[in-house]
Order: sequence, then structure tokens, then C-alpha cells
Amino acid sequence: MRTIFWLSGGICAGLGILTATVYGFDQPGGEVSANISRWGADALPNLTINTSGYVAILMIGIGAWMMIKANSTAWKQTGGY
Repeated sequence: MRTIFWLSGGICAGLGILTATVYGFDQPGGEVSANISRWGADALPNLTINTSGYVAILMIGIGAWMMIKANSTAWKQTGGY
């Protein structure tokens, strides 16, 4: 069961990070990369999190929780080391 939690948590957190970096942010003036290349750091205050970004944050949180849960009793099997 622990291995399933490790793998599922890692996949969930990894997909959450991927989703956040690719689809998680939006700007009113068009694509984020186009605005930042045009205006530089002045475009950062207009950066917003869209629905995919909130889903990504949730996926990262669930993935982290699953990995923490899988590791919570590992000290019992290793004798405390």
C-alpha cells in the first residue's frame, strides 16, 4: 500500500507542477510569455492564476499529502534509522 501511495503521490505532484507551469497563469494582454518578452518584469503585476492553476495547487497538495502519509510510519520498519 505504501508503494502505491508513493507512486500516486509523486505522479499527482509532478502533474500538478507541470500543469501550473504550462497552463496555470494568465494575463489580460495575451500569452504570458509574449507579455513578459515585450514588457519585461513590468508585466508581472498583471499575472493572475486561472482555474487550471488552482487545480494544479490542489494536485500538488494532494500529492504531497499522499507521499507524507506513505512515509509517516517508515521509521517502524527501519528500527528508527
